[in-house]
Amino acid sequence: MAGFIKLLFTAFSQSITSFLYLLIIMAAYLQIKRRAQLEETWLSFMRDTVMNRLMYVMLYGMIAGLITSSLIILTGIHVDISTIIVIWPLALLLTFLNERYLCFSYAGGIIALISLLFGWPKIDVSGVISIIGILHFTESILIILDGHRDALPVIMEHKQFKPIGAFVLSRLWPVPLVVLIRPDSSIPILNGLLSTPNWWLSFGLHGEGELMLFPLAILLEYSGLAITARPKERTRSTGLLLGAYSLLILGIGILSSNRIWLQVIGAIIMPVLHETILHYSRSSQLGGKPLFGAPWRGLRVLEVLPENLGQYMGIIPGDVLLNVNGKKVNSEEMLEETLNRSSNYMWIDLSRDGRAVTVEYRTYKRDKDKLGVLFVPRKTSRLFLAQEQHGLAYTLWKRIIEHKHTKEVNE
Repeated sequence: MAGFIKLLFTAFSQSITSFLYLLIIMAAYLQIKRRAQLEETWLSFMRDTVMNRLMYVMLYGMIAGLITSSLIILTGIHVDISTIIVIWPLALLLTFLNERYLCFSYAGGIIALISLLFGWPKIDVSGVISIIGILHFTESILIILDGHRDALPVIMEHKQFKPIGAFVLSRLWPVPLVVLIRPDSSIPILNGLLSTPNWWLSFGLHGEGELMLFPLAILLEYSGLAITARPKERTRSTGLLLGAYSLLILGIGILSSNRIWLQVIGAIIMPVLHETILHYSRSSQLGGKPLFGAPWRGLRVLEVLPENLGQYMGIIPGDVLLNVNGKKVNSEEMLEETLNRSSNYMWIDLSRDGRAVTVEYRTYKRDKDKLGVLFVPRKTSRLFLAQEQHGLAYTLWKRIIEHKHTKEVNE
């Protein structure tokens, strides 16, 4: 076991310093920077620096990568290097249609099904399914633990309630990995070979032989909306659903070692069920009853900004602000006027989940203290559009169609 641990950490250190991991970090940096700019557009400032956010997701990604690598080595699940070489470019190609297709469920399912139907490329389908199951299990844990962080409060349209408050959830983690592959003459042996221990054979995913540790890196991404629940509750339910999906896929991968029919089912279920989960997750939010609607009386709190008066007083998202110093408040203009007339001692009456709550602050300074609370407006022309992140190919095709339609209309 000591030899396993030494090999694991040696290979893991190589994955952290690999050129591929550096490229993925760069891609993560650009994505985080773009999302930070969106936050600055909505809030007029950034709650944290781009570099701090990058360091945070790198830390989570390294921890997740080390745990995932340990699971892969302990179970002995392996893939051929040729399989990785085929799946990676296809996953990148699919992002030209939609960014969410970067997920290996789509590329892995397609490659596995083609291999089963036509015999090329020759891959270990059970190993591919199992690896994707483990990766999604890791992603589910990351979503539960970190998916709610930096949720962006926005104002959206809704079919029945206009406007509503919502949160845009967007996280991505660069994950360094160590995977098991069969030795190949074209690949230098970096960390030595592992002989097949007895517990690997119990999984039935391979026969006798030696495997080698191969450093790799991937980018795990999560995006969604929190409309019917708070961000942390939303990511918890999403993570649990994805976790159930990952265990199902992993189970199919392990059991399908000598069962072609189960491999076919696994190859089909991976992308189809993943797409179904995403569709359900999105539609349940857009079509459900919003948690942050504008109340008939008072002001609904959407977000409390850190290091401001609202946080010190204990105001939380979802609260309905009713009175300030005994005066009714039904608009942000009324609130501002009341705050400008407040003395050093200030109290606010709130409605919190149907309960009456009063918070206070005894050293209020009108010229310095800011409430730091974002409310759900009753009327606004500034709305966030919940659009899917389509890829370059889809965008170009749509523009061609629109151009053609415009030309026909003009003629």
